[in-house]
Amino acid sequence: MKHRALPRSALDMLEWLGTILTAATVAAIAAAAAVALLTGCASHIAPYHAKHRTLDPGAFGARSRASGGSLYAEGTPGLFEDHSASRIGDILVIKIDEKDVASHQADTQLNKSDATSYGLPAAIGLVSALKSRYPDLDPAKLFSSTTDQKFSGNGQVKREGTVTAILPVRVGQILPSGDLFVEGTKVVMVGAEEHHIYVSGIVRRVDIADDDSVPSSRIADAEIEYTGRGDISDTQRRGWLARTLSKLWPF
Repeated sequence: MKHRALPRSALDMLEWLGTILTAATVAAIAAAAAVALLTGCASHIAPYHAKHRTLDPGAFGARSRASGGSLYAEGTPGLFEDHSASRIGDILVIKIDEKDVASHQADTQLNKSDATSYGLPAAIGLVSALKSRYPDLDPAKLFSSTTDQKFSGNGQVKREGTVTAILPVRVGQILPSGDLFVEGTKVVMVGAEEHHIYVSGIVRRVDIADDDSVPSSRIADAEIEYTGRGDISDTQRRGWLARTLSKLWPF
Protein backbone atom coordinates (compact mmCIF):
# COMPACT_ATOMS: atom_id res chain seq x y z
CA MET A 1 0.00 0.00 0.00
CA LYS A 2 1.37 3.38 -0.97
CA HIS A 3 1.62 5.99 1.79
CA ARG A 4 0.51 9.47 0.96
CA ALA A 5 2.57 12.47 1.92
CA LEU A 6 1.89 14.05 5.27
CA PRO A 7 -0.87 16.74 5.14
CA ARG A 8 0.05 20.41 5.18
CA SER A 9 -3.33 21.89 6.23
CA ALA A 10 -6.42 20.97 8.24
CA LEU A 11 -8.37 20.03 5.10
CA ASP A 12 -5.56 17.86 3.91
CA MET A 13 -5.44 16.34 7.41
CA LEU A 14 -9.10 15.25 7.24
CA GLU A 15 -8.70 13.86 3.74
CA TRP A 16 -5.59 11.97 4.77
CA LEU A 17 -7.29 10.42 7.84
CA GLY A 18 -10.29 9.40 5.72
CA THR A 19 -8.04 7.60 3.27
CA ILE A 20 -6.22 5.75 6.04
CA LEU A 21 -9.47 4.71 7.77
CA THR A 22 -11.03 3.56 4.51
CA ALA A 23 -8.04 1.38 3.67
CA ALA A 24 -7.98 -0.11 7.17
CA THR A 25 -11.72 -0.83 7.03
CA VAL A 26 -11.41 -2.60 3.69
CA ALA A 27 -8.50 -4.67 4.97
CA ALA A 28 -10.41 -5.65 8.12
CA ILE A 29 -13.48 -6.67 6.13
CA ALA A 30 -11.35 -8.75 3.76
CA ALA A 31 -9.60 -10.47 6.66
CA ALA A 32 -12.91 -11.24 8.37
CA ALA A 33 -14.32 -12.67 5.15
CA ALA A 34 -11.27 -14.87 4.68
CA VAL A 35 -11.52 -16.18 8.25
CA ALA A 36 -15.22 -16.89 7.83
CA LEU A 37 -14.57 -18.71 4.58
CA LEU A 38 -11.84 -20.86 6.08
CA THR A 39 -13.98 -21.60 9.13
CA GLY A 40 -16.89 -22.66 6.98
CA CYS A 41 -14.72 -24.97 4.90
CA ALA A 42 -13.16 -26.56 7.97
CA SER A 43 -16.34 -28.53 8.75
CA HIS A 44 -16.19 -30.32 5.39
CA ILE A 45 -13.40 -32.83 4.95
CA ALA A 46 -13.59 -33.63 1.25
CA PRO A 47 -16.26 -34.64 -1.24
CA TYR A 48 -17.39 -38.17 -0.44
CA HIS A 49 -17.77 -40.57 -3.34
CA ALA A 50 -20.05 -43.45 -2.43
CA LYS A 51 -18.79 -46.92 -3.21
CA HIS A 52 -20.62 -48.92 -5.87
CA ARG A 53 -20.17 -52.60 -6.46
CA THR A 54 -20.88 -54.40 -9.74
CA LEU A 55 -22.05 -57.94 -9.10
CA ASP A 56 -21.54 -60.77 -11.55
CA PRO A 57 -24.75 -62.84 -11.42
CA GLY A 58 -22.77 -65.99 -12.17
CA ALA A 59 -24.09 -69.21 -13.65
CA PHE A 60 -26.98 -69.69 -11.25
CA GLY A 61 -30.10 -71.28 -12.63
CA ALA A 62 -33.11 -69.13 -13.40
CA ARG A 63 -36.49 -69.83 -11.88
CA SER A 64 -38.56 -72.34 -13.75
CA ARG A 65 -41.76 -71.24 -15.44
CA ALA A 66 -45.13 -72.70 -14.70
CA SER A 67 -45.94 -75.75 -16.73
CA GLY A 68 -49.08 -76.00 -18.80
CA GLY A 69 -52.22 -76.17 -16.68
CA SER A 70 -50.41 -74.95 -13.52
CA LEU A 71 -50.61 -71.52 -11.92
CA TYR A 72 -47.37 -71.74 -9.93
CA ALA A 73 -43.77 -72.62 -10.66
CA GLU A 74 -41.15 -74.04 -8.35
CA GLY A 75 -39.07 -71.35 -6.66
CA THR A 76 -41.59 -68.54 -7.15
CA PRO A 77 -43.12 -66.61 -4.23
CA GLY A 78 -46.02 -68.32 -2.53
CA LEU A 79 -49.61 -67.17 -2.68
CA PHE A 80 -49.50 -65.59 0.78
CA GLU A 81 -45.93 -64.31 0.61
CA ASP A 82 -45.30 -60.61 1.14
CA HIS A 83 -44.22 -59.11 -2.16
CA SER A 84 -42.81 -55.90 -0.69
CA ALA A 85 -39.19 -54.94 -1.32
CA SER A 86 -38.81 -57.34 -4.21
CA ARG A 87 -38.31 -54.99 -7.15
CA ILE A 88 -35.33 -52.96 -8.29
CA GLY A 89 -35.24 -49.71 -6.36
CA ASP A 90 -37.15 -51.02 -3.35
CA ILE A 91 -35.67 -50.33 0.06
CA LEU A 92 -34.66 -52.90 2.64
CA VAL A 93 -33.30 -52.32 6.13
CA ILE A 94 -30.13 -54.19 7.05
CA LYS A 95 -29.60 -54.79 10.76
CA ILE A 96 -25.85 -55.03 11.17
CA ASP A 97 -24.71 -57.04 14.17
CA GLU A 98 -21.25 -58.39 13.45
CA LYS A 99 -18.84 -59.77 16.03
CA ASP A 100 -15.41 -60.94 15.01
CA VAL A 101 -13.12 -62.67 17.50
CA ALA A 102 -9.89 -64.36 16.44
CA SER A 103 -7.00 -65.65 18.54
CA HIS A 104 -3.83 -67.47 17.58
CA GLN A 105 -0.73 -68.32 19.58
CA ALA A 106 2.51 -70.03 18.58
CA ASP A 107 5.47 -71.03 20.74
CA THR A 108 8.67 -72.53 19.33
CA GLN A 109 11.64 -73.78 21.33
CA LEU A 110 14.80 -75.16 19.70
CA ASN A 111 17.87 -76.39 21.57
CA LYS A 112 20.88 -78.19 20.13
CA SER A 113 24.17 -79.06 21.86
CA ASP A 114 27.17 -80.88 20.42
CA ALA A 115 30.50 -81.81 22.07
CA THR A 116 33.35 -83.57 20.28
CA SER A 117 36.88 -84.50 21.45
CA TYR A 118 39.73 -86.31 19.70
CA GLY A 119 42.86 -87.87 21.22
CA LEU A 120 46.15 -89.38 20.00
CA PRO A 121 47.58 -92.74 21.07
CA ALA A 122 50.63 -92.66 23.31
CA ALA A 123 52.57 -94.78 20.81
CA ILE A 124 53.05 -91.76 18.67
CA GLY A 125 56.26 -89.99 19.66
CA LEU A 126 54.70 -86.59 19.07
CA VAL A 127 52.56 -86.97 22.16
CA SER A 128 55.54 -87.55 24.47
CA ALA A 129 57.36 -84.60 22.98
CA LEU A 130 54.35 -82.35 23.53
CA LYS A 131 53.86 -83.77 27.02
CA SER A 132 57.41 -82.94 28.02
CA ARG A 133 57.00 -79.38 26.85
CA TYR A 134 53.41 -78.92 28.09
CA PRO A 135 52.97 -80.95 31.31
CA ASP A 136 49.24 -80.08 31.60
CA LEU A 137 48.45 -81.48 28.15
CA ASP A 138 45.89 -84.33 28.10
CA PRO A 139 46.49 -86.60 25.07
CA ALA A 140 42.90 -87.91 25.26
CA LYS A 141 41.53 -84.40 24.73
CA LEU A 142 44.05 -83.05 22.32
CA PHE A 143 41.35 -81.77 19.95
CA SER A 144 37.88 -80.84 21.22
CA SER A 145 34.96 -78.71 20.05
CA THR A 146 31.68 -77.69 21.65
CA THR A 147 28.64 -76.08 20.02
CA ASP A 148 25.44 -74.90 21.64
CA GLN A 149 22.49 -73.49 19.70
CA LYS A 150 19.28 -72.18 21.22
CA PHE A 151 16.23 -70.55 19.68
CA SER A 152 13.10 -69.31 21.35
CA GLY A 153 10.14 -67.79 19.53
CA ASN A 154 6.77 -66.77 20.88
CA GLY A 155 3.95 -65.07 18.99
CA GLN A 156 0.36 -64.23 19.80
CA VAL A 157 -2.38 -62.65 17.71
CA LYS A 158 -5.68 -61.53 19.18
CA ARG A 159 -8.26 -59.52 17.31
CA GLU A 160 -11.79 -58.56 18.27
CA GLY A 161 -14.26 -56.29 16.55
CA THR A 162 -17.94 -55.40 16.89
CA VAL A 163 -20.13 -53.44 14.47
CA THR A 164 -23.76 -52.67 15.27
CA ALA A 165 -25.81 -50.41 13.03
CA ILE A 166 -29.00 -50.12 10.99
CA LEU A 167 -28.59 -49.23 7.32
CA PRO A 168 -31.31 -48.88 4.65
CA VAL A 169 -30.24 -50.29 1.28
CA ARG A 170 -31.75 -50.46 -2.19
CA VAL A 171 -32.37 -53.47 -4.39
CA GLY A 172 -29.98 -52.94 -7.27
CA GLN A 173 -30.26 -56.21 -9.15
CA ILE A 174 -32.45 -59.30 -9.33
CA LEU A 175 -30.43 -62.44 -9.98
CA PRO A 176 -31.66 -65.27 -12.22
CA SER A 177 -32.30 -67.35 -9.08
CA GLY A 178 -34.66 -64.68 -7.79
CA ASP A 179 -32.34 -63.49 -5.03
CA LEU A 180 -31.80 -59.77 -4.56
CA PHE A 181 -28.53 -57.89 -4.74
CA VAL A 182 -28.71 -54.95 -2.32
CA GLU A 183 -26.34 -52.07 -1.71
CA GLY A 184 -26.38 -48.99 0.49
CA THR A 185 -24.22 -46.31 2.08
CA LYS A 186 -24.65 -44.06 5.09
CA VAL A 187 -22.55 -41.00 5.90
CA VAL A 188 -22.69 -39.55 9.43
CA MET A 189 -20.88 -36.32 10.34
CA VAL A 190 -20.08 -35.86 14.03
CA GLY A 191 -18.07 -32.73 14.72
CA ALA A 192 -14.97 -32.89 12.56
CA GLU A 193 -15.20 -36.66 12.12
CA GLU A 194 -17.01 -38.32 9.22
CA HIS A 195 -18.20 -41.93 9.50
CA HIS A 196 -19.01 -44.13 6.49
CA ILE A 197 -21.04 -47.34 6.58
CA TYR A 198 -21.29 -49.49 3.46
CA VAL A 199 -23.17 -52.76 2.96
CA SER A 200 -23.72 -54.90 -0.12
CA GLY A 201 -24.58 -58.53 -0.71
CA ILE A 202 -27.17 -61.05 -1.81
CA VAL A 203 -30.44 -61.44 0.10
CA ARG A 204 -32.96 -64.23 -0.22
CA ARG A 205 -36.59 -63.20 -0.36
CA VAL A 206 -37.52 -65.67 2.38
CA ASP A 207 -35.10 -63.93 4.77
CA ILE A 208 -36.92 -60.60 4.48
CA ALA A 209 -39.02 -59.95 7.59
CA ASP A 210 -42.45 -58.34 7.63
CA ASP A 211 -40.90 -54.94 8.32
CA ASP A 212 -38.57 -55.28 5.29
CA SER A 213 -35.56 -55.90 7.52
CA VAL A 214 -32.79 -58.45 7.06
CA PRO A 215 -30.09 -59.38 9.60
CA SER A 216 -26.56 -59.08 8.31
CA SER A 217 -25.93 -62.74 9.16
CA ARG A 218 -28.34 -63.67 6.36
CA ILE A 219 -26.48 -61.80 3.61
CA ALA A 220 -24.41 -63.87 1.19
CA ASP A 221 -21.20 -62.49 -0.34
CA ALA A 222 -21.52 -59.61 2.10
CA GLU A 223 -19.23 -56.60 2.12
CA ILE A 224 -19.60 -54.58 5.31
CA GLU A 225 -17.34 -51.59 5.79
CA TYR A 226 -17.22 -49.12 8.66
CA THR A 227 -14.63 -46.44 8.08
CA GLY A 228 -14.06 -42.82 8.98
CA ARG A 229 -11.95 -39.80 8.25
CA GLY A 230 -11.26 -36.62 10.10
CA ASP A 231 -9.24 -35.42 13.06
CA ILE A 232 -9.53 -38.65 15.07
CA SER A 233 -8.70 -40.89 12.11
CA ASP A 234 -5.72 -38.71 11.20
CA THR A 235 -4.43 -38.89 14.77
CA GLN A 236 -4.65 -42.68 14.84
CA ARG A 237 -2.74 -43.03 11.58
CA ARG A 238 1.04 -42.79 11.37
CA GLY A 239 2.52 -39.96 9.35
CA TRP A 240 3.55 -40.44 5.73
CA LEU A 241 7.26 -40.24 6.56
CA ALA A 242 7.00 -42.95 9.23
CA ARG A 243 5.05 -45.20 6.85
CA THR A 244 7.61 -44.68 4.09
CA LEU A 245 10.58 -45.42 6.35
CA SER A 246 8.83 -48.52 7.68
CA LYS A 247 8.52 -49.91 4.14
CA LEU A 248 12.07 -49.00 3.12
CA TRP A 249 13.82 -50.10 6.33
CA PRO A 250 15.34 -53.55 5.60
CA PHE A 251 15.69 -54.71 9.21
